[in-house]
Amino acid sequence: MLSMNTWMKKLSATAVAVVAGLLISGTGLANAPVSGAAFTTVNESVDGTGHCKNGNPNVNCNIYDGKPYVWLNGGPSVAYVGNGTYFFAVLSPGGQSDPNDGAAKNLSDDYDAYTNRTFTVNGGTVSYGGSHDFDSNKIRLMPYADTTNPGGVYILAICSLADGYPANPSDCKYDAFKVDEGTPLADGVPLTVTKDAQGLYDKTYKWTIAKTVDKTTIKQVGGQATFNYTVTVSHDAGSAPSNFRVVGNITVTNPNTDLASNPLAVNIDGVTDQLTDGASNVLANCTVTPAGPFTLLLLQTVFSYTCPMSAPPPDTVNNTASVSWPEQILDNGNGALLQAGSADGAVKNVTFIENSIDDCIAVTDSYAGVLGTVCLADANPKTFTYSRTVTVPAFDCVSYDNTATFTTNDTAATGSASQTVKACGPAKTGALTMGFWQNKNGQGIITGGAATLGVCNSTTWLRQYAPFQDLSATASCAAVGTYVTNVIKAANASGAAMNAMLKAQMLATALDAYFSDPALGGNKISAPAPIGGVGIDLTKINKPIGSSTYESVSAAFGGATSMTVSQMLAYAASQSNSGGGSWYGQVKATQELAKDAFDAINNQVAFAP
Repeated sequence: MLSMNTWMKKLSATAVAVVAGLLISGTGLANAPVSGAAFTTVNESVDGTGHCKNGNPNVNCNIYDGKPYVWLNGGPSVAYVGNGTYFFAVLSPGGQSDPNDGAAKNLSDDYDAYTNRTFTVNGGTVSYGGSHDFDSNKIRLMPYADTTNPGGVYILAICSLADGYPANPSDCKYDAFKVDEGTPLADGVPLTVTKDAQGLYDKTYKWTIAKTVDKTTIKQVGGQATFNYTVTVSHDAGSAPSNFRVVGNITVTNPNTDLASNPLAVNIDGVTDQLTDGASNVLANCTVTPAGPFTLLLLQTVFSYTCPMSAPPPDTVNNTASVSWPEQILDNGNGALLQAGSADGAVKNVTFIENSIDDCIAVTDSYAGVLGTVCLADANPKTFTYSRTVTVPAFDCVSYDNTATFTTNDTAATGSASQTVKACGPAKTGALTMGFWQNKNGQGIITGGAATLGVCNSTTWLRQYAPFQDLSATASCAAVGTYVTNVIKAANASGAAMNAMLKAQMLATALDAYFSDPALGGNKISAPAPIGGVGIDLTKINKPIGSSTYESVSAAFGGATSMTVSQMLAYAASQSNSGGGSWYGQVKATQELAKDAFDAINNQVAFAP
């Protein structure tokens, strides 16, 4: 037999809270239970010492030498019930199924109503205004009736009133205590069983991700470009429910003590647990840990269990735990006999709740970093937005890739979505302005051009375009130089038409095309490629040159959104008479669009399609 000191150490190291014997019947989740724990103790400052026979006096006592000396303990704030309003009641074992007044095993309502046993807790401090003794943050439980338990075991219930009265048994905390007034046991006292039960099933959620951007390409001359991204994640309705099971704890209470109030060990055959339907048909046999045989050394021993189910549950699922023990002599000083027997504890109408798998994801982005966590309770779909600002290159395009990724919290499943955007400066053509072609460098290129039988080759090439057919068919290269100078000097946008300015800009573009092509006039201007073959975006032409404003010139080119430079020269020429005196039906606005297009090419601010 263990000494009393040994038992006290074991008791003080083990929680003695008794789990409610029954859950709420019906469907859905039970209300959240009271947090923390319930305690009984003595109050030595009022009753003197020696009344706690087992436990820690003034903190948590387990065995008392009289009913009057049991107090509800305020307890340390870290362990006691949380802030709120509660009532207490003293019950006989098994009364946890209904702690309210009028219940068969309520021992307090013989003397007063629950309203006289109502108290509040705030930060571990108890406030009480009823008729029970109240001292040092403790409330005396007396008066209450005698327990029906032959071992002198009582149950203290502390129940939350947060959901009103009557209280749900799962909204209570319970603490077993024993009153031993020195009467020896004639026989051993049977064990009792209480339990809880929670039904679970799995659903796995699949997630998807998408990424969009307000524009995939930005074309502008210099400066910075901003792209606005939207990342969208969403989940499905979840897989079909699976892996149905019931889990929980079984508490076996051994009320037997010796004459010195030390707990007596009881040998048990084992603890079993079983699921049945409403017609008592067996649904599953549960695995209990430890299963037994086992020796109960403490007043209360908690066993865990799990009950896997091979099929979805019927409408009614009941869960019953049983403990059995053989006949045995208890060393209580009298050689008391504990008859062989068994005890049951049951939970009726077990409720099932979902165990969500992959219910949350972490969303990241290769550029923006951590975007956030998304769970089932969030909006579906859920969006994240962010912006990225880049420097526009001087010429051509630079691409930027962004990838958003999610990772699930349970299975680490992943998904991603990407967007590639481009920031584009003007096409790098190497074209030169009409000012260049009238200065000495440009004139040197023109007059130094190749000739055939005294006729400059550029003469023949320029005269294929109607606006330049006022150039003599036999012009020498020197004459071409003079022609170019005169056309450019005559450039003017005033008046009812813009023929002169359009002709000068188009002439400069034609010279750019001719003297950039090794197959024509040779690449005399060091262009990266023949300019005539460069495609031009006609929907976005810089105007005025170097500004941040743009226009579409499609109307001047038959509605086309893009053309090569050669195609533009041919189309504009088709709208002119010989020599460029009448152009685009003399509609100045249309002439101006064509002029702006050639001006942008000549200043290298035109964009590729």
